[in-house]
Amino acid sequence: MSEEKEMKWDASRRGDFKLFLAALEYAVGPLPLFADLAITDYYLDNEKGDFSARRMALRIRRQKGRYEATLKGRSALKNGLARRVELTKPLACARSFSSALRALQRESQWEKMPLYNLRVRFVLRNRRRSYKVRFGNSLCEASLDRYVIFAAGRRLARKEIELEMKGGTEKDFLRLVRLLTQRSGLPFVRVSKVASAEKLLQEQKFVRTNL
Repeated sequence: MSEEKEMKWDASRRGDFKLFLAALEYAVGPLPLFADLAITDYYLDNEKGDFSARRMALRIRRQKGRYEATLKGRSALKNGLARRVELTKPLACARSFSSALRALQRESQWEKMPLYNLRVRFVLRNRRRSYKVRFGNSLCEASLDRYVIFAAGRRLARKEIELEMKGGTEKDFLRLVRLLTQRSGLPFVRVSKVASAEKLLQEQKFVRTNL
């Protein structure tokens, strides 16, 4: 598995995206052309809950009509900076979520995690605008996310900004993180997308238990 490093800022206030883009342009110079993406993530587990029990996440993502599966290890979120290990495999022949799920389950396990009887726990739909930038010797992708979580019959809409290190040196990535935080004044994200969905699921479980 490779380690993913990304910084997350809260963008719930009106004008936060503009504040961030102004700070990003100050840091890296004129911004490149952006890419607008529509992303749907299906988070899965088996009937025994093996993935959530081990604080792992299994996801099938649809983007630009293509599907891929990602297995995420335990993540640490501190002061907005997330670190986690993850492994991704393309599901090249899939043309729908159902066919993507079947393709994934053709293997009995992945990194010793069982892939039988998988079911959707929650869905995340994201409208993302991304910029690929360079700062010093670091290559990064800055993303403006407008996403909605669908879990336990409930809907949660939020906005956040993500800066992911794609290559180069971590030292320069962290320098850029500090500069953007200072220039934009944006607060860190305290709860990840997955943790927010898990909270909705737990709240629903609590309600059902106490009916």
